[in-house]
Amino acid sequence: MRPKPFLIVASICVAFTLAVILVVFGVTSSLVRAADGFLAHLESGDYEAAYACLSGEFHGNTTVDELRAFAQESALAEHADATWGDRSIYGDTGHLVGAVETKDGEYVPVEITLLKEEGTWKIYQIDW
Repeated sequence: MRPKPFLIVASICVAFTLAVILVVFGVTSSLVRAADGFLAHLESGDYEAAYACLSGEFHGNTTVDELRAFAQESALAEHADATWGDRSIYGDTGHLVGAVETKDGEYVPVEITLLKEEGTWKIYQIDW
């Protein structure tokens, strides 16, 4: 029995879609590592290390003490996990949209914009 043309076309479409998803996740994984590392530093209370994850422009507008206050007010310091459903890179700018789960089980939407500075992704903006 020969496969039906519809099944062949559907299989090709599914394979292509999976390949695209894998490529997008692979290319944007460096953004996720940068954001997750930043959140881990906040969670551990290492605000100096978290501050080092921020872009030069962010440094010009924020001090370590202001970062600490922001993290504590926004519950970023109490994050348990983060999921990033929307990831994109345009040149030297990256964007993550997702949700941070707090230790209390609350999910809070978050958007992070990153800039590539000297080959490393740095956080430019956080919308909470």
